[in-house]
Amino acid sequence: MDLSLFYLPTWREGYGQTLTRYFEEMTESIKLADELGWTRALTTEHHFHYYGGAVPNPAVILAAWARETKNIRLAPAVSLMQLRDPLKVAEDYALVDHLSGGRCDMGVAKGFVPHEFDAFHIDQAEVPERIAEGLEICQKFWAGSPFAFEGKFFNFEKLQPWPPAVNGALPIWNAASNSKKSFINAAARGYRLMMNHYPMSADAVAEKFGWYCESWEKAGRRSADRKAMITFMAHIADTEEEAMEQGKAALQEHAGAFRKVMKGDQWNTDWAGDVSTLLDMCENDDWRDVFRRRTLICSPEQAAERIQHYLDLGFTEISFTARFAGLTHDQTMTTIRRISDEVVPMLGLSREAAE
Repeated sequence: MDLSLFYLPTWREGYGQTLTRYFEEMTESIKLADELGWTRALTTEHHFHYYGGAVPNPAVILAAWARETKNIRLAPAVSLMQLRDPLKVAEDYALVDHLSGGRCDMGVAKGFVPHEFDAFHIDQAEVPERIAEGLEICQKFWAGSPFAFEGKFFNFEKLQPWPPAVNGALPIWNAASNSKKSFINAAARGYRLMMNHYPMSADAVAEKFGWYCESWEKAGRRSADRKAMITFMAHIADTEEEAMEQGKAALQEHAGAFRKVMKGDQWNTDWAGDVSTLLDMCENDDWRDVFRRRTLICSPEQAAERIQHYLDLGFTEISFTARFAGLTHDQTMTTIRRISDEVVPMLGLSREAAE
């Protein structure tokens, strides 16, 4: 089992620190995960909104983390390369790879925020083709041999890739959530899988992961070579009641912001919202259902039990979003430490085994 720290960098006035300090705190938590032997640190790309928009270009902050860490791998999760020139994307992450000593991965996804596509004048219907074309360009670039390209969206004469990736390639992760085709295509191309739990039920996670596993085997690949990550909103406290009390407002705001930007309601500043945001994700009429079925906002014992279920399903990496909405830096650092010190040993794994 691998452990990873996942950031959807969300900051707004009212959280009690400056944006500059927030970036410093993120870096401190990444350094802690590195010291504890965690495998990967990831950050998303979003634009023009406080939901994730603190990091509009993951390569920039990953380059900073590269100089502050020693062993942890660094990845965009995801790079919205469909909004960019793929040659520039290839250059950015090749540079991160060198600054980190070959510790860079690549993550892609279709994206879901309408105002981002509108701002960059990108038709969402074109996104799958844009990603496929962009990744082809990136992979050729990272390999280091001169090449020309002629595609539907991008064309250029023969050029010399510079700098190439340290080892000629970056591992590619594909974030998938809804489309069955996304899971099938990711497996067919041999990409690693990322899934985010809280927007979907446990049954949906199992079904969709099954699509990926089945397609992986149909492609003739060994199950032992399959890499799949499941991400949880996480906040560890002594008891479930304490964890929910501390995490309820933060999860409600985070989920509410997700719903607003997805629906094109990005100008809505009702940060707190109401409990309907959580009830909409419930499978019954109790808001606690979201916490118990879709998160690791709980006690260490409950976290270990839930993680084991997903390891049994075949996931190879557990990713933790330990800071979201108004949760503090101290709370985040405590959650990271408790996962390593208390949760992992309950799974029968040493810190070294979790690398």
